[in-house]
This record gives sequence, structure tokens and C-alpha cells, in this order.
Amino acid sequence: MTRGILAVHIVEGKDLKKTDEFGHGDPYVEIWLDKNAQKFKTDVRRDTPTPVWDRKYHYNVTNQCELHVRVMDEDILTDDTIGTASVDISDIYTCYYIDKWIDLPDVDGKHRDGQVHIILEYFPPHLIAEYFPSK
Repeated sequence: MTRGILAVHIVEGKDLKKTDEFGHGDPYVEIWLDKNAQKFKTDVRRDTPTPVWDRKYHYNVTNQCELHVRVMDEDILTDDTIGTASVDISDIYTCYYIDKWIDLPDVDGKHRDGQVHIILEYFPPHLIAEYFPSK
């Protein structure tokens, strides 16, 4: 049973770790909820450590409580991982709106390899028809 709709707005990134030998990376973001198979991917932003994606994605949610964010650097052969984070989103069901910067810890968790700015909006069933007339 659907509990509502979660809008995930991937706004921008900053201070992203450089993974390329020359120039800056070509970053993009992948997101998914809990163990959800539905994964979204932003467009690639070329040669920048401060990308602006400004993309919004929607999930039908029940009781998911974790958003997974992975920032990748597109390469010719194999894309490199810049950073990965899991975000507790359980508060979204009571506050309806969260605007935050997500730290991307390095593999050892000792420092961060950049940040991603996200905005989360939750629309409970009684608001879905008002904001999403086609649902």
C-alpha cells in the first residue's frame, strides 16, 4: 500500500574528489530507496568539481527510511566512485520537507570526498491529488 509520494531533488555538488588524471571529473548521481530496485541517475556534468544537476525524481513510498546516494565519475572504460552515503529519511513522514547537504565519506570514513545538496518533499495520500493530478 502506497503511503505517499517522495520527491527527491538532486540540486548540486561541491568539493567533489578528483578521480581523473587530467582536468576535473564528469560527475553524475545515482539514488535509490532502501533495497528498492528502482534506481535513478542524473545527467553527467562535464569537467567540474561543482556540478549543478537540478533534477527531481519521484518514488511511491510505503515505509522506506533510507535514501542511498552514490556520486560517480563517468570514464571511457569504467566509471569511478567519488563517494557513497546512506541518509536516514524517516523524519520526512512527519516534517514533509528536508533540505540538506550530504557528506560523501571516503572509503575509510576519515574525511569527505565532497558533498551533494538534496531536497526531499513528502506528499501524503490526501495531498497527492492536489500536487499530482494524474496519480
